[in-house]
Amino acid sequence: MRRLLPILMTSLVLSGAFSACAYPRRTTSISPVRTEAFAVGPGSAPSDIYKFTLISATPNQRNRGNAQWDDNDGLPDVYVRIVRDGVVVWESETIDDSLTPVWNATVPRNLSIPRSAHLQLEVWDRDAVGGDPIGIWRGVGLPSNARDGIEARVLLEGESFLTIRIDSPMPHRGVGIRLFEVHDGDLQIIELEPYSPAARAGLVVGERIIAIGNSTVSQLGSARASGALSMASERNEALRVANIQGVERTVTLDRGYVWLVL
Repeated sequence: MRRLLPILMTSLVLSGAFSACAYPRRTTSISPVRTEAFAVGPGSAPSDIYKFTLISATPNQRNRGNAQWDDNDGLPDVYVRIVRDGVVVWESETIDDSLTPVWNATVPRNLSIPRSAHLQLEVWDRDAVGGDPIGIWRGVGLPSNARDGIEARVLLEGESFLTIRIDSPMPHRGVGIRLFEVHDGDLQIIELEPYSPAARAGLVVGERIIAIGNSTVSQLGSARASGALSMASERNEALRVANIQGVERTVTLDRGYVWLVL
């Protein structure tokens, strides 16, 4: 029994430590805007984000070594990657055995492409291990023929083509706090959307929301406080927040849009 006591005590201490740190995490609600976005005012669209749609590709009949793409049927299994400043930000599904793949797939979030960004549009043939490049476009910013609402046929290295379309970005309604922790008496910000009422108000990760409108988080309770936070932008309500040093300030969220970006 004596041998078991240290083990039991250690287990209880560890269990208590883990349970003390297990704060529930939630997100504020967000909804797409079905009507045309406002061009000016709070929350207007940033100039360097776009709704990006992958339309189709036109690979060459044979690969760069003048061999068949595939030993079985000679056709490539095609997928597309978008690479920004050396980082893959999106990858399409693979269309098997096709020299005329069509996706008509919109990237799930708006794509941020600053004019100074090094962009690569890459078309690949997927193999069992890795893949073979079909063609790559490299440039700074978007291709020169990419225009709002028009399909652009982009010439790739290797003489293949990729067809894309850019449109005005997709707006959403919401606060823009992507993730927060529910503590006793406050809601701590864990992640923010960069183009949102929360970010435009100057909220930062790590700050604690201690009051929403005229009610404290303690008065509201965790469930009501979470719902009230989601409505704070629409209601144009003030938030009282405290930083990690405990210094408090009050901010008011605008009623502008959230622009979700990759």
